[in-house]
Amino acid sequence: MKLKDVEFAPLCVPLTRRLETLAAASWIYLVVFGPLTGWFTLLYIIINTQYWWLGLMYLIWIYIDRSVAWSHKIRFTIMRRLTWWTYFKNYFPVALVKTHDLPADKSYLFATYPHGVLCSGSFSNFATDAGEFSEIFPGLQSFLITLSFHFSMPFTRELCIGLGLRESSEKSLVNILDGKKGNVAVLMVGGVSEAFKSFPGPYHVVLKNRRGFVRVALKTGASLVPVFSFGETNVYGLGQAEPNSFWEKVLKLIKWKSGNRVPVGRGVFQYSFGIVPRRHPIVTVVGKPIDMPKIANPKEEDIAKYHKIFVEELTSLFEEHKTKYSKHPDEMELILE
Repeated sequence: MKLKDVEFAPLCVPLTRRLETLAAASWIYLVVFGPLTGWFTLLYIIINTQYWWLGLMYLIWIYIDRSVAWSHKIRFTIMRRLTWWTYFKNYFPVALVKTHDLPADKSYLFATYPHGVLCSGSFSNFATDAGEFSEIFPGLQSFLITLSFHFSMPFTRELCIGLGLRESSEKSLVNILDGKKGNVAVLMVGGVSEAFKSFPGPYHVVLKNRRGFVRVALKTGASLVPVFSFGETNVYGLGQAEPNSFWEKVLKLIKWKSGNRVPVGRGVFQYSFGIVPRRHPIVTVVGKPIDMPKIANPKEEDIAKYHKIFVEELTSLFEEHKTKYSKHPDEMELILE
């Protein structure tokens, strides 16, 4: 049903689909508003309740436990096995495809593209068991690399720890990979810069000047694996803030890096606008591992050599699978930046 250009969801929607939408909405709430909600809750406990001492103890614990951000050990593993993540996976839906066996007698650095607005495919496949990662790659344990500030956020940090998220730093990657058989660090190499380019159409990937991940792979001897998530940039549409409008001023205030272009999702009960991602299939293809020598202090020529090999392998992976998992002609182009 449409009302003034807003398309509402039908009333008679199966319960399963409602739960899938709720799972996607809950996830986006946790990502966007979870940290702020956690701080408000903790401050309220400290200032306005008789359990203020518990709040202070938890605040101290966050500081004492800060090393978990770069640890290779996982706590609260039940978080990864929650049925809720299956609803999240099925919402898009998200799929994981293996092209080569990855023996568990070594460690791997998954260099994943594209970043997307919020890494929906990588989160589902590598931070939860809903994507059946452990069945597809037996003996491997995945760690999804994210921004370090998540580990200082009350309450949501415990969820991040249980899901195997770790901070984006060389120390973290080395701790996960160096001498740790079966460990997989999953890194969105393009980072935030690429997130601002994650709109429907040609895939823009930030790679040409990103070489730190190659250096880490050489230092640890971890095999470098190209990974590509087809459909990741389609879960949000492309919107435009009108010139001189309130929203354009907001974008300038927060130093938005995409000009007037903004991602547009949907709402819980309507499809026209909102921050909830849209339903669109995401297929994450794990490519051929690139075996790396272990070099304690890799030279620039070593890094350049294996960076070139990675670019070739990622491009080959994209070209081989794009017609299988992309249905839009304008998605058949990979632009390296």
